[in-house]
Amino acid sequence: MASISSTGIGSGLDVSSIISQLVALEKQPLKTLELKATTVNAQVSALGDIKSQFSGLTDVATRLSTASAWAARNATSSNTGAATIAVTNAAAATTFTLDVDKLAQKQSVSSPQLSAGGLVGAGTLTFRLGTWSGVAASTAADAAASAALSTANSTAATAAAELGLANTGATDLASYAATVTPVADAYSNAYSAWVGAIGANDHLTPGLIQAEADALAAMTSERDALAIADPAALAGADAVATTSLGSAASASKGAAVAAATASSAASSAASAARATFSAAAGSADVTVTALSTDTVATLAAKINASSSGVVATTFFDGTGDRLLLSSKDTGEAAGFRVQVADTGDSNNDTDNVGLSRFAYDPQTAAFGMASVGISVQEGQNASARINGMVVTSKTNTLSGNLTGVTIDLKAVTTSSATMSVSEDVTLAVKNVNDFVTAYNTLNKTLADLTKYDAGTRTASLFQADSSILGLQSVLRNMLGSISTGSSYSRLSDVGIERQLDGSLKINTSKLSTAANNGTELQKLFTTDNSNSLTNGFAMKFAALGTGLLASGGAVTNKSKALSDALDRNAKDQAKVNDRAAATEARLRKTYTALDTKMAGLTALNSYIAQQVTTWNKSSS
Repeated sequence: MASISSTGIGSGLDVSSIISQLVALEKQPLKTLELKATTVNAQVSALGDIKSQFSGLTDVATRLSTASAWAARNATSSNTGAATIAVTNAAAATTFTLDVDKLAQKQSVSSPQLSAGGLVGAGTLTFRLGTWSGVAASTAADAAASAALSTANSTAATAAAELGLANTGATDLASYAATVTPVADAYSNAYSAWVGAIGANDHLTPGLIQAEADALAAMTSERDALAIADPAALAGADAVATTSLGSAASASKGAAVAAATASSAASSAASAARATFSAAAGSADVTVTALSTDTVATLAAKINASSSGVVATTFFDGTGDRLLLSSKDTGEAAGFRVQVADTGDSNNDTDNVGLSRFAYDPQTAAFGMASVGISVQEGQNASARINGMVVTSKTNTLSGNLTGVTIDLKAVTTSSATMSVSEDVTLAVKNVNDFVTAYNTLNKTLADLTKYDAGTRTASLFQADSSILGLQSVLRNMLGSISTGSSYSRLSDVGIERQLDGSLKINTSKLSTAANNGTELQKLFTTDNSNSLTNGFAMKFAALGTGLLASGGAVTNKSKALSDALDRNAKDQAKVNDRAAATEARLRKTYTALDTKMAGLTALNSYIAQQVTTWNKSSS
């Protein structure tokens, strides 16, 4: 049967207390080790702050070591109503003039008017994107031909009316002459012959022209004869038909022929001046089918649903509907042609009836949307002059003409606008501020961690630590170094001045002067001399930080040393605990044996005492 024991019962000693005190004495070195571990952990945390701030300073220095970090630009336009300007850091500081001669625009056309809600006619519209040439000349020639044709028609009508009056006069004169002298009859016949020659004269054939002239001479001779033979009869004849009727008919006939000739010439000129269309490379015909039930609105919807590159809009002008078409993009090459296959009116594709009203093909003829009297806006490239040199663009944005410069054209100019690109010193000042802020943050941390407070007689975590003090020394030495390649050689030259506590302070007056001195401030930070002693300060600090934080660097080595110290401390604590545990086990074993021995002796003592008592009773 197992026994229940408690150390100390046999001996009567407080064995547990004795063992606890002895083990506590064995663990006494732990206090020192734990205090040391607390200090090292605090140093690890502080070193983490140092590493983070060194990394921050290194990042700033690395950014400032490139020229692009300093290349900010401002841009202004003297006429923002005509053009605005935007620049990137790649733009050079410069000033130039800008003249806007043309703005880029979309091609835009409209149809003749249809009754509101009227049907457009059946057939197909075929769209093709491309470039039109000679539209303005073609439109002007068509307008001239139309005007000449109108004049020809008008003068022809006038000539016919005048000739009709002359013929009526000749008939009336013949009736009158039959009632008077034979000489009057001869005059009447000559008058009739003259009117007939006027009607037959085409004002082109020499024989017909001469025939009219001969007839006029003959009529004049007979009139003179009548004037001598019978003045009264001549007066009567003039009352019936004056010679002015024939003269007016002759003049009108000549004017009509001249107008017809001019009309024919104008028509030929219009044919010769037809616009030409060049399809865009890679473009294809896009066909839209119109049904006999389609209106302007439904046709516009079909066009917009296609991939024609053309935008259709329904326009109500107050009395009727029109179809407006415009290209989606600006520029000459974004123009379009619309050809029609009109199946709703005897397949006549150019008669301005049915679907042909919606064609735009001035290369073929002036009909549909290219009809005379319908305004057309051609697709047009923007055109401007930069310092007098012509530049063009399919949009109203000029880019790529000057490196890093983009110009948005707003309006045509009548005088030159001045565009200026200048360096923006704001970024340079910000760069310096960023550097000073990062440095001062690190400097304060290093100072706080290495100081000794005489008042409280308290040392900081790294007071007298050669590694951390070495970092302070390296930073301060680098601040006092020089750089070559700029008109400035020291940081203090540009207003970055070291204070007694090691921090930096900016002299704004000196920094402003340096920031406005071209790229000299930038060079002080970015110059690469391939020499760590004379490189620009941004390059120096970037290289320093990279090296210190790299494997084998001072900060990294210090971090490893602290980590190793913690590992050793943990092992030392484990040894103390192990030794204390072994001591406790040994003591418990020893006192357990003592308890057992003392328990046996106590039992023997009790037995002997009992026997003595018994013997004493027997003796009595």
